[in-house]
Amino acid sequence: MMRITQSMFLRNTMQRLFNSRKILLDTQDRIATQKKIKQPSDNPVGFSRVQRLHESLRQNEVFLKNIEESEGWLENSSNLLEQVYQTIVDARIEATKGTDAVTTTELRASLAEQLRGIMDEIVATLNSTYLGKNVFGGTITKSATPFELNDLDVTYHGDDQFIKRRISKQVNISINVPGNQIMDTGIFDTLKETITALENDDVDALKVAIENMRQSEKKFLNINTVYGSKIDNLQLIKNRVTRTNENFQKFISQEEDAVLEEEVIKLKSEEIAYQAALQSTSQIMELNLMNYL
Repeated sequence: MMRITQSMFLRNTMQRLFNSRKILLDTQDRIATQKKIKQPSDNPVGFSRVQRLHESLRQNEVFLKNIEESEGWLENSSNLLEQVYQTIVDARIEATKGTDAVTTTELRASLAEQLRGIMDEIVATLNSTYLGKNVFGGTITKSATPFELNDLDVTYHGDDQFIKRRISKQVNISINVPGNQIMDTGIFDTLKETITALENDDVDALKVAIENMRQSEKKFLNINTVYGSKIDNLQLIKNRVTRTNENFQKFISQEEDAVLEEEVIKLKSEEIAYQAALQSTSQIMELNLMNYL
C-alpha cells in the first residue's frame, strides 16, 4: 500500500486550487473578450473551422471590392455611351432636315457646321477619364487621349484589350469598352459622310449617309446594351457574395463568440467553487500532528 504523505496531500490540494483558479480566469477572459475560441488549444476543431471561414470571408471581401470598382467603371462607361448615343441620334435628326426639298444651300452648310460641333462633342466624351484613367482606351489608360479628331478624320490611339477584374474564384469580368469597338460601329465614317454631303449640297448622298448613320446607331446601341446587361449581372453577383459573407459572419460568430448569459452563470458558479477551494486549502494547510493528539 502506498503511503500518502502530508506533502503529497498538500501538493494535490494546491493543484486543484490552481486548476479552479485557471477555470475562473478563463471564464473571466471569455466575458471580457466575448470570445470562446482565440487559440487552437481552446478548441482545435473549432479553431480550424473558424480560420477557414475567416479566410473565405477575407477572399470574398476582395471580390466585393473588385465588384464595386467594376460597377463604378461600368456605370460610368454606360452613362458616357448613352450620352454619345443620344448625341448621334440628335445629329441624324438634324441632318434629316437637309433632305427637305425646300432646304437652302445655306441651311445645309449651317447643318454641316452643327454636325462638326457634334462630332467634336462626341470625341470629347469618348476621351473622358474615370479615376484618372482613359475610359475607352483599352488597357492604355494613362497616355494621351485615345481619340484624335483631325478635320473630319478620327484616329484611335488605344488598343483592343480588355481590363479584367476577378469577381469570384471562377469568374473574371471585362469592365471596359475598348475604343476599337466604337470605331467598328462606323459612326465616325458616317458622320464624315453626312457632313461632306451637307457641305456639297448633295441631297441624294445625304440620304444615303443618313441611312448609314442609322445602321451605325444600332451597332453603337448594341455595345451599350451589352454593358448594361453586365451591370445587371454584376449586381446579382454582388448580392450573392454579400449574402454569403453574412452567412460566414454568422457561422464565425456561432463558433467563436461567447454567450454572455451562459458565461456569467458559469462565472458565479466558479467563483463559489474557487472560494470554497480557498477555504478548504487554508484549513488543510493549518493541520499538523498536534490536531490529532
